[in-house]
Amino acid sequence: MSEEYTIGDLAKQLNITTRTIRYYDQKGLVTPSRVSESGYRLYSNEQIKQLKLIIFLKELGFSLKDIQKITGGSK
Repeated sequence: MSEEYTIGDLAKQLNITTRTIRYYDQKGLVTPSRVSESGYRLYSNEQIKQLKLIIFLKELGFSLKDIQKITGGSK
């Protein structure tokens, strides 16, 4: 089984806020790999890659709408 990370772990690792990650989830850009029984969002290495791509594209000046089109976001 792959390693799982909490939203707090991701925020620290990627130097972004938990609020930003939740917002990206709300917009369908990245979704947790699963939600624990206690309600924690858990993320895998695949979601870390997605978030790194989103952050990179944001730094290049792409809008979230453009990023959705590029990454195939669900909303």
